[in-house]
Amino acid sequence: MKFSGLTLLAAMSAGLAISTFGLPTLAQDASNAGRSGQTEASLAPGSTIPVELNSSIDSKKTKVGDPITAHTLEPLKSTDDRLILPKGAKIEGHVTQATARSKGGNESALGIQFDKAFLKDGGEIPLNVIIRAVAGPVSFSAPSDLGTTPNLGTTQTSPMRNAPPPTPQASTGGIEPGASSAPPQPLDAKSRGVIGLPGITLKAELANNRPASVVVSSGKSVHLDGGTQMLLVEQAPASEPSGQ
Repeated sequence: MKFSGLTLLAAMSAGLAISTFGLPTLAQDASNAGRSGQTEASLAPGSTIPVELNSSIDSKKTKVGDPITAHTLEPLKSTDDRLILPKGAKIEGHVTQATARSKGGNESALGIQFDKAFLKDGGEIPLNVIIRAVAGPVSFSAPSDLGTTPNLGTTQTSPMRNAPPPTPQASTGGIEPGASSAPPQPLDAKSRGVIGLPGITLKAELANNRPASVVVSSGKSVHLDGGTQMLLVEQAPASEPSGQ
């Protein structure tokens, strides 16, 4: 089939697509210009992303919907060695629940859902992740765009993952003072659960039909310092079975 110059010009000016012939729409071309790599770089289920929090979070002071930011600790590459996420990429999420321990209660909780990762060229990659493991900071300095370095609090003295656990002590937060002066070790792809943070447990749940995680504390509130390590794991879409 042939198109006259006027017909094709009219179709283009009206933003119409010649989709009948298997061609991409003009709108898709415009929105995807210079961003085809990001479309191809969607994360496969099971992909692991080690991150650390940019600032502290406390379930007694935060509320549902408050933003949470973290950054990647190492680059993430595809099986064919394409760079998907660089080291230091910003990860953005939000609070899904925040409760302090009530009088007579036995726990506090902080729900976290990570939404997307930002690329250096301004693009975004959607995330569908849970937190598989969490540990205290190894060494932490806030990213340069934050301007300040959060107080690391008691997590600097959290025990190493292979050290015997300290005797639990009373605390107002979710992270207890550690009995060892040795810092925790970096999380890796095999890490599971809560490492070196007594009184803390971790579970997965759905929030708005997307994977989320809940950090539960036996203390008066869940307090995670800036630099807290987390291992994020991409999940299958909600329509498919998902697991940790």
